[in-house]
Amino acid sequence: MIKSLNNLKKQEQVAFKIPKTIQEVISIEKVYQNGIFLVGKNKYSLSFKFTDINYAIASREDRESMFLDYSELLNSFDSGAITKITINLRRINRKNFEQEILLPFKQDGLDIYRQEYNQMLLDKAINSNGMIREIYLTITIFKKSYEEARNYFRRVSTDIISHLSNLGSKCTQLDAIEKLRILHDFYRVGEEVFYSLDLKDMMKKGHDFKDYICPDSFSFKKDYFEMGNRFGRVLFLKDYASFIKDSFVTELTEMNENMMMSIDVIPISTDEAVKEIENRLLGVETNITNWQRKQNANNNFSAVIPYDMEQQRKESKEFLDDLTTRDQRMMIANLTLVLTADTKEKLDADTEAIQAIGRKHLCQISTLYFQQMDGLNTVLPIGVRSIKAERTLTTESLAVLNPFRVQEIFDKGGIYYGENAISHNLIMVNKANLLNQSSFLLGVPGSGKSFSAKELITFLALSTEDDILICDPEAEYSALVNSMGGQVISISASSKDHINAMDMTEGYGDGVNPVVDKSEFILSLFEQLDKKGLGPKEKSIIDRCTALVYDDYHKTGIVPTLMSLRTKLLEQPEKEAGELALSLELFTNGSLNVFAHETNVNINSRIISYDIYKLGKQLKTMGLLVITDAMINRVSENYKKGKRTHIFIDEIHVLFENEYSANFFNSAWRQFRKRNAYPTAITQNVEYLLSSVDASTMLSNSEFIVMLNQAATDRKELARLLNISDEQMSYITNADAGCGLIKYGNSLVPFINKFPTNTKLYKLMTTKPEDKN
Repeated sequence: MIKSLNNLKKQEQVAFKIPKTIQEVISIEKVYQNGIFLVGKNKYSLSFKFTDINYAIASREDRESMFLDYSELLNSFDSGAITKITINLRRINRKNFEQEILLPFKQDGLDIYRQEYNQMLLDKAINSNGMIREIYLTITIFKKSYEEARNYFRRVSTDIISHLSNLGSKCTQLDAIEKLRILHDFYRVGEEVFYSLDLKDMMKKGHDFKDYICPDSFSFKKDYFEMGNRFGRVLFLKDYASFIKDSFVTELTEMNENMMMSIDVIPISTDEAVKEIENRLLGVETNITNWQRKQNANNNFSAVIPYDMEQQRKESKEFLDDLTTRDQRMMIANLTLVLTADTKEKLDADTEAIQAIGRKHLCQISTLYFQQMDGLNTVLPIGVRSIKAERTLTTESLAVLNPFRVQEIFDKGGIYYGENAISHNLIMVNKANLLNQSSFLLGVPGSGKSFSAKELITFLALSTEDDILICDPEAEYSALVNSMGGQVISISASSKDHINAMDMTEGYGDGVNPVVDKSEFILSLFEQLDKKGLGPKEKSIIDRCTALVYDDYHKTGIVPTLMSLRTKLLEQPEKEAGELALSLELFTNGSLNVFAHETNVNINSRIISYDIYKLGKQLKTMGLLVITDAMINRVSENYKKGKRTHIFIDEIHVLFENEYSANFFNSAWRQFRKRNAYPTAITQNVEYLLSSVDASTMLSNSEFIVMLNQAATDRKELARLLNISDEQMSYITNADAGCGLIKYGNSLVPFINKFPTNTKLYKLMTTKPEDKN
C-alpha cells in the first residue's frame, strides 16, 4: 500500500463514539476567528470560497484552456494535505429575498409603481431556478499546533488564489462567521435570515457555537437521516465509468433542491506514485511470465496472453507514462453528496433522479448504509473525511469532475437586470462592487436598448435618493420622468428654456485650473461651428478670451454667457478673432441662441431629463456638449454634498465625431467616475463609436457593458475588443428584444429580460406605439 496514504489513514483513525447530543454530531472541536477549524487530533482545516466561471458557454478552445488551468490547480495541491472541493446548492430564502431585494414603500405617490416592480420581482423569483450555487475549497492538514497550521495555510492560500485567478475565478478566504453560516444554513433551512452570530459575545457568555448552528434534532436511520423537520440522504460514487464527460458534475448539480456535493482529493507525491505503479507493473509482468511458463510446460508455445492480463499491462504502462512524461500526478479521490427534502417521498424521488444521472454516464451512485452520520460530516466543507470509498485517478481524470458551470451575478443591494439565460437565476447587479462604475448600453434599433435604460432609471428613482440626469435626443424619457416626479427641460431654438453654456460651479474640471478645462469645452463648441477645424491661432485666441471672461466674472460677479465671450472676441486685435466672433453670432444674437442666455430652468430637481429632440441637426451635437457640461457642474455640486449622481447620455457616438468634443467628453467621463457619479453611455451605432480611439478606450475600460442584439460588423469589433468567444457572441446574434450579453467585470453572462406587459410601468417604458394604447 502507498506509504503516505497508509500514514494518512492512521492519522485519521478515531475511536468510535456514539454521539449523546445533537452537538456531538458536528465534528468540529474548536474554531478560530480567522476561519481555521480544529476537526480532530492535530487536524486543522481552512476553507475558501471561489466564484464560478463560464465553462458551459465557452468555446472548445477556451474549455481546453480552462481544463488545463484547472489541472494545474489540482497539481498544485500539497501531497501532505487533503483538499475538498464542495458545490453547495441552496434555495433562495423567500423572507431573505424580500428583505434584500424588494423596494420599501415611501408614501411619496410612487408606491403604486413600487408595488408593480415588487410583484414583477417576486414572479420572476418564483418562475426562475431560485437556486444559489456556491463553490468551496477546503484544505485539511495535520500539524502539531495552531501556529504551525496557520503558517502553512498562509503559504498555500496565495498559491490557490493565484491559480484560481488564472481561471478567471475570484477566491476569498472564509472567516469563522462565514464558514459557520454555511453550516447554519444547511442545518436550519428556512432560518437563514436570522443568522447573526457574534463569537466574541458567545465567548464572554460561555456559550457553545454548536448550540447556535445545530438543528433541533438528529435521527440517523439505515439509509437516510432526519434533521429537524427535514429528511436527508448521503450517497457516494461507487463505480466510475472508463470514460466520463465533463458535463457529469454539472448534471448532478442541476437539482432544484437543496444538495451538497464534495470531492475529496489526496495527491500522492510523484516519486512514491512512480514506485507504486512500477511495483504494480512488475506484478503484472510476473503474472504474465508465470502464465507463459505454465503454457510452455504444457508444450503450448503459441498461446496468446489473456486479454485481462494484456489490459492490465497496457493500463499500468499508460499510467506510468502519464506520471513520468505527461506532468500528471496520482490522485486518490472520492465523491460524496447529500440530498435534503421536506418529505421522505420527495427524498426518494430525488435520490432516484441522481442515480439515473449516474447510470446515464455509466456510473453507479449508491446510498451509504449505516454510515449516514459519517457521510454527512464528509460532505460538509469542514475538513472531515470519514468515508473511504477511494478511487485512484490521474490529474486529467480528476479534472473531468470540474465544478464549473456558468457565472452568476447576484449582488446584495443589486438592481434587477433580467435572468441568466443558462441557469435562469435572477441577475442582480450592484455596480459599487466594480473597479469603476462606467457603463455602456449597446444595441441596434428595436433591440430593447431604450427600454433597458428606462428600466434602470425606474429602479433608481424608486429605490434610491440619488440624482438622475438624462440627455434625451429623441424625446423618449419625458413620460417616465414626469411620472417619477422629475423635471423635463425642453431645449430648442424656439424654446423659452435656456441652459447657459458658460456656467461653471466651484470644483469644475478635472485638473487644478478649472478655466483650462472650460477652455477645452469652448474649443469643442467652436469645432461644431466650423467643420474644417480650428488652426493654432484660433485656438490661442479662444483660450485667451475664455480666461479673460472668467477673470471679469471673478471681479464683477456677473455670470458670463456666450454673448460675453463674443464681446471679448470682438475686442481682440487679430483678424481671426473677428472671424470667430462672426461664426459665433448665429448662436448668440441669431436664431440659434438657446445656449447664450443665463440658465432660467429648475436644475435642482432630483431627476432631470434634457430633451433636445427639437434642436435640429445643426444644434444637436452642440446641445449634447452643453448638457454634458451642465451635468459636470451638477456632479461637482453633488460630490461636495456626498451625494451620488447617475448619468445617462443617449446617442453618445455623436460626441466622438470631432477631436475636441471627443477630448472634452473623455475628460468628462473621468470626472464622473472620480466624483461618485455612475455614467451610462447609450448608442446604436457601435461601429462609429469604435472608430474613435478615445471611445474604444472608454469602452474597453468600462467594467459594465450591456450588449443587446448587434449588427454583424459591430459583433466582430466587439468580439475583438472585449475578447468574446463565438459561443458567447451567439447570444447577441439575432437576439430577441431585451436579451443579450452582460459584461460584469471579468464576467460575461448571457441574459433574458422579459418585462410584464400588463403593467403601468411597461406603458411608461415601452417605445412601441401599439403598446401605449
